[in-house]
Amino acid sequence: MQGERFLLRLGKEIAEEMARHAREIFPEECCGVVLAAEAGDVLRRCTNVQNRLHAQDPVSHPRDARTAYYIDPVEVQQILNEADRRGWAIKVIYHSHPDHEAYFSAEDRTRALAPWGDPLFGDAAYVVISVVARQVRQMKAFAWNPTAKDFVEVPIETA
Repeated sequence: MQGERFLLRLGKEIAEEMARHAREIFPEECCGVVLAAEAGDVLRRCTNVQNRLHAQDPVSHPRDARTAYYIDPVEVQQILNEADRRGWAIKVIYHSHPDHEAYFSAEDRTRALAPWGDPLFGDAAYVVISVVARQVRQMKAFAWNPTAKDFVEVPIETA
C-alpha cells in the first residue's frame, strides 16, 4: 500500500458506528476492526483489555484505558479466523483518543509494527477518533507508506 496515494473509503453507517462506539466508551479508549466483505464492510467492536493489563502489571503496562488500548487477543484471533473463513480482509483498525486530538502516536506505531519493523496489517488503515466531552471532534486515518517506512495520514471519504 502506498500511503501517499491511499484513500480510505468508509460507508457513512460504518463511520457513524465507529463514532458512536467512541462516544459510548468515553472516557476510555474504544477499539475495533472493520472488515472488507463482498456485500459491504462489517464492523467488529473489540474489548479494550488495557485496564486489566495495567492492574496485573503496572510496570509493563503503566497506562490504563483512558490513555491506551490493547485489543483482547482472543477477539483478534476470532476476527482473523472469521476473515480467513469468509475471504474478508482487515480494512481498518480503529481506536479513540479521549480528550486528545486524532493523531498516530508513537505507541500506536509501536503496536502496529512487527518486531522486525514491518506493519502487522500492511493493507489496513488505522483510524484514530478524537473524542472530547463525549463528542467526536475528528477522525483521521493513517496507512503504511513503504517508501517512508512509516504511517502517514491519508484522506477519509464517507458515502
